[in-house]
Amino acid sequence: MALAYTILVASLGSRIEEFLVPILIDQGYAVETSIGPTATLESVGPQIDLLLVDLPSEHELPAFHDLREQTSTSIIVLGPPRNDPLLVAALELGADDYVQRPFRTDELMARVRAQLRRLQWDRFS
Repeated sequence: MALAYTILVASLGSRIEEFLVPILIDQGYAVETSIGPTATLESVGPQIDLLLVDLPSEHELPAFHDLREQTSTSIIVLGPPRNDPLLVAALELGADDYVQRPFRTDELMARVRAQLRRLQWDRFS
């Protein structure tokens, strides 16, 4: 990896970071974590290149909306399977991608790399 990227793994509900953090570190990313909407809002800043946000249900949509309002950083939502209304709502509220659980690790990492490529192109354009 040519550039060092920092990824914030934000859990608005469940504890998915326990699974994701080791994988991301193994891939060479710097990783920060936050649990809950308040901590996530406080953690977002210019040092964060990408957000991986766990969105377990529709109940967290207001917090997700607040997060999207606060940052222009790319956001990949990790959500439950077979919940098309949540998938559509997350994308309409500004998610850049949505990955349903359970997900394949290689697919998620490909989606992370795709979002970071866009960031790299923006930085050097």
